[in-house]
Amino acid sequence: MSAKRLSANRAMWTQNLRQLGWIAIIHLLLWLAAIVLPIGLSYSQYDPKAGNVPQWKNVYYISNGFEALIAWLVPILAAAGVLRYMHEKRSADFIHSLPLRRTEMLAGQVLFGWMLLIVPLAVTALAAIGCLYGLDLPWPIGAADVGRWLGETLVIETVIFALGVMVGVLVGQSITHVVLTNIALFFPAGILVLIVTNLSLWLYGLPDAYYLSDDLERWTLPIRYSMLMDQSMNMGEIGLLLLVSLLFFGAAVWLYERRPTEAAGQALAFSALRPLFVYGVAFCACLVGGFYFGQVGRKWGWIIFGYVVFSLLGYAIAQMVVMKTWRVFHRWKGYVGFVMAMAILFVAVRLDPVGYVNRVPALDDIQQVYFGQSVMNWQHSDRVGSEFEQYDQFLRTKDNIKAVRAFHEQLVHDQPLPSHFGNVQPVVIGYVLKDGTRLIRRYEVPIEAYKPYFQRIMESKEYKQQYYLLLRPGGYSPIRQVTIRNVNTGQEAVVLAEPKEIDSFLGALKQDLWQKPVESMLGGRVWNGEIEFLQSDGDTFSLPLDEYNPHARRWLEERHMWEKVEK
Repeated sequence: MSAKRLSANRAMWTQNLRQLGWIAIIHLLLWLAAIVLPIGLSYSQYDPKAGNVPQWKNVYYISNGFEALIAWLVPILAAAGVLRYMHEKRSADFIHSLPLRRTEMLAGQVLFGWMLLIVPLAVTALAAIGCLYGLDLPWPIGAADVGRWLGETLVIETVIFALGVMVGVLVGQSITHVVLTNIALFFPAGILVLIVTNLSLWLYGLPDAYYLSDDLERWTLPIRYSMLMDQSMNMGEIGLLLLVSLLFFGAAVWLYERRPTEAAGQALAFSALRPLFVYGVAFCACLVGGFYFGQVGRKWGWIIFGYVVFSLLGYAIAQMVVMKTWRVFHRWKGYVGFVMAMAILFVAVRLDPVGYVNRVPALDDIQQVYFGQSVMNWQHSDRVGSEFEQYDQFLRTKDNIKAVRAFHEQLVHDQPLPSHFGNVQPVVIGYVLKDGTRLIRRYEVPIEAYKPYFQRIMESKEYKQQYYLLLRPGGYSPIRQVTIRNVNTGQEAVVLAEPKEIDSFLGALKQDLWQKPVESMLGGRVWNGEIEFLQSDGDTFSLPLDEYNPHARRWLEERHMWEKVEK
């Protein structure tokens, strides 16, 4: 390296230290407040007699929300700081006149920014270990826990910092840099949610919750960080995140080599990105409008209104950002083209060329059906049977398979759009076919209009036997005590402990369960009390005592116990 380049590098680092050193100080103080200070406060409040040692399972339990906030925001601040010279015209002109290659210049800034992150983290880790071993308390965490926190936090902060660097090269303003970096963090999960929820409006029966799995949260790094208290990273995840960081840094270097110097002060540094940004914002705003009015209005008129108004606002705001003026209304032709493209897209989806909406399996191809109100038990079939009243079930008898399929066919034919103010029941219908294929749909169904279909399925012997825990063969341990509580006070009204009394009462109650109408399972019942069952293994479960329990009520009345329940 020549003397001029060495001098220029040294000058940039000195200038960075003067202008950006405060970020490292703030970073350190925040982590000390989040990790070390609570350890010290716990020590000062410790009472040997009470043994009030904090029950932290790991470092993330100390102040999880605050820690996630630091790991999220400080790397973005560091990226904005080290790339600020690109976003001010005078600074950009001066820095790019130095005898340094752009790659070398950016690498130096990235290294300095990374040091703003790693040094405070390392100091905090050393301070935390010193407190844990220097303050004589039986701490539930140790050096290994702090080491895990240091490694995982550094990985998360590095990825966010790398993303911030790449976004910073693409834009020409610091405020745009910060805003777009935050948007980019949540974009993968956000756009998937918007696309799937809007598809559920256009494709009748599409179960959006089924496609938006729990793993979606892992795609958003601030949320993933908050999950570390219970779900640590494995080596595969760490390796993937570090690889993504390298890709972000590599993309930043490649883009920086091609970035025009005069882009400083512009919202976007590359002219090719401007139409992509404008139409991208309009598209996302359009989906937000459809999502909002689809949830609130549930009428096609309101949904179309949401698409038009939100997309117009998004298009206008994006044009204002790019043009740096509010006088953008002369660019209406671009919006008209966008509307035409979206209209073609929505019509193509609505026409359903693949036959998604009308697909109902042939009866002979079905091995078993799933009928319920949640997609979770379809995804995790091992959970079925774990509830006292199991609404979600897999049904295997021929009659129930025919009944569920007939219900599905009718819903596909009618495609009802229920009102928010009606009595509506979510219905999830799934099929396991003989060739192993699985198919699932979800509907919002008005109960009154389709009550015969509910009755045929939910009043069947197979369904009721699985619905009530008391009717499942071997579903519970022997009952050693029955307690009936007043529904208003929650107080014990009747307690049965004699085995003969318990067996007699269970016999009457089971008669009621077999005869209960579908209304009692769909929420249309008035509670008179709650029946709590204590099993011989110590577990308990409960059932409501309602208007559909004539045999149980008569049993209680004959023994002059009903009056106690009604008091």
